[in-house]
Amino acid sequence: MNFINCGSKASPELLKRTLIFWGENSFQHITSLLKLPSGTTAVLQPFFKEKLHLFYDEFLNINKALKQNGLSNAIYNRFVKLNSDFIFLLERIKYEGFSGYPVIQQSVFHYIYEGRYINAVLNFKNPVGNVLITAYFAPFYNQNLSCFYNQMYFWSIIGAMHPSLLMGNNAFYNAINGYAKEFLTEVTNSFNLINFKLTSLKRPVKPKALSEIFDEFCALNDSFLEFLGDIKRNSAKIFVTPMLIRLPASFYAGVDHQIAEHTLVREINGNIAKFFK
Repeated sequence: MNFINCGSKASPELLKRTLIFWGENSFQHITSLLKLPSGTTAVLQPFFKEKLHLFYDEFLNINKALKQNGLSNAIYNRFVKLNSDFIFLLERIKYEGFSGYPVIQQSVFHYIYEGRYINAVLNFKNPVGNVLITAYFAPFYNQNLSCFYNQMYFWSIIGAMHPSLLMGNNAFYNAINGYAKEFLTEVTNSFNLINFKLTSLKRPVKPKALSEIFDEFCALNDSFLEFLGDIKRNSAKIFVTPMLIRLPASFYAGVDHQIAEHTLVREINGNIAKFFK
């Protein structure tokens, strides 16, 4: 089993696809930091802007190399070093750029968590020792259960953050109805509840107990994916009225970003489900 998707041994093709996916995610994260939402008074120092542009170009170049030439040890090592350097820069931006701006700072936390997750699934040492995103994101003696538990725990943290990142866009928040606002709040609470249930499991963790939480996790992930699709479809189910003017392209890029991540989770869940059959 590999820790990238809880499937069989990691093949060169899986590693290549993983680096491409997270490389694209990283330069999307960088774009969001360089193009802050209108209305914010946050100031990003020129030093950070210059560094972010450099990281953007490097992630982009690695992706081009992977697509054109395939995976090599040199590209792999280049990626993991770049990812760790990017985490370090984000740690500085968190404190020296966006401290005092809750929604933007939460985005930076979000990007740091994902960067550390990348290092974890690639079995690469994180910048601060080998500590992952939380004390409860840790291996068990059973490799299978360790992978299942950690994937659910990590993606529930990310899933709990995604609704607030959507609702942080005032135009979107003002355009959706009461049902949509309640649904997004429930998504956050439900992902948090899944993590609470995971950490409350008696040790050693029994497969049956983990399987029950897994079923809830799958249903919640699929439900949220459906909602994200409704946003793209401009569905009357969630918007007060069909919008005459669509939201900014940057907002829909963020929605696509979340769709890609939760689609990846669905793929991981498919591998986990085979174990519980």
